[in-house]
Amino acid sequence: MSKTDGRSLLRAFTLVELLVVIVIVGVLAAIASSAWRGAQERARSARCAGKLKVLGGGIHLYAQDHDGDFPRSLHSAGVAREPGWVLSVAPYLGVPKTRSIAEWQLYFNRLFRCPNDKMTDVNIPSYGLNVFFELTPDGDDYEGSPATWRKVMQVPTPSRTILLAETRPVAFGDHVMCHQWAGPAAAKNALSHDRHSKMANYLFVDGHVERLPSEATFAPKKGTDLWNPSKANAVRP
Repeated sequence: MSKTDGRSLLRAFTLVELLVVIVIVGVLAAIASSAWRGAQERARSARCAGKLKVLGGGIHLYAQDHDGDFPRSLHSAGVAREPGWVLSVAPYLGVPKTRSIAEWQLYFNRLFRCPNDKMTDVNIPSYGLNVFFELTPDGDDYEGSPATWRKVMQVPTPSRTILLAETRPVAFGDHVMCHQWAGPAAAKNALSHDRHSKMANYLFVDGHVERLPSEATFAPKKGTDLWNPSKANAVRP
């Protein structure tokens, strides 16, 4: 074999090696990018869960000052001549009563906005209050009537009853009308059920947070309902 043929073979072999290295580097970069995105998502989900825990603390502080009552959402706040739960809880989270619009936007995004929620309207929080805590047999139709759960102490199983959930951004969307759900599809329509890797964060009355698929919170055919306080002691699927 001539020297020229040897150099050609060497060049061809080196080119193949180079292509292999490029492919390997590309695969490793894709894996690293996927891992980085996953780590970022886990961090955002953890921040969201942390916000929910803070909100739960604010709600319980409010209840202590109001004879054990939960704050109201816009479902009943107007009739009761009370502010919605966001404004009711805000002072317990360090939000000053006197504030500018710009200051309120900063506080709102810091406290009531999930990092994965790109909504900018400061009237629509990322989280909705479970409406069961303000239902009454006088004006509402719900399973469990005439029992009511206006007070924290009236909730039979606080560790299994949802207090706040991640909701879809809709007008007057500070609460979850879960007493009207007929099935899992209705729950998915109301909740931001896939905000965190096909799941969402849920705050329970006792103050703990869980990241769950919506079916783990509401699946009537399986006997699962973590929204209705009268049924929240059912075994999860």
